[in-house]
Amino acid sequence: MIFFLDIDGVMVHANPHRSVEQATDGFYIFSSTAVETFNTIFIAEEDQIILSSSHRFRYTIAEWKKMFFDRDIRIGSLTLLDDVNQHLNHRFTRKDQVLGQIARQNILPEQMIIIDDDKSLNELPQAFKSRLVLTSSYIGLNEMDLPKLKTILNR
Repeated sequence: MIFFLDIDGVMVHANPHRSVEQATDGFYIFSSTAVETFNTIFIAEEDQIILSSSHRFRYTIAEWKKMFFDRDIRIGSLTLLDDVNQHLNHRFTRKDQVLGQIARQNILPEQMIIIDDDKSLNELPQAFKSRLVLTSSYIGLNEMDLPKLKTILNR
């Protein structure tokens, strides 16, 4: 399964009234609830991550893998959402970026899941929107998201 995974609002809260702790590597400490929830449904040997976070260009793939490992998430395959320089043009939404990646890789809906808090993803075509777990930005990924995750993944 291909996981389109965001960080802010998913692995860490995005509540502007609360600070997010940083690890010694200089990046956010993931929520223990988000890590536990993610690890419940992710199979490192089978699944792959396309990191869709706006932070994705800050580090190399090797550095990202180490950060996930240091935060107790084991990942076999990790790539970055390739928005073909769309990040330079702010009119492209996360929805546009994800749909571009889906088209470039010929990803079928049943091959993927999107875990994100970006509301633009509500405008996805229904076949892909049905594969979306839209988290609460202020909380991030948590056990309340598990039923939908498990239904989409059929696990």
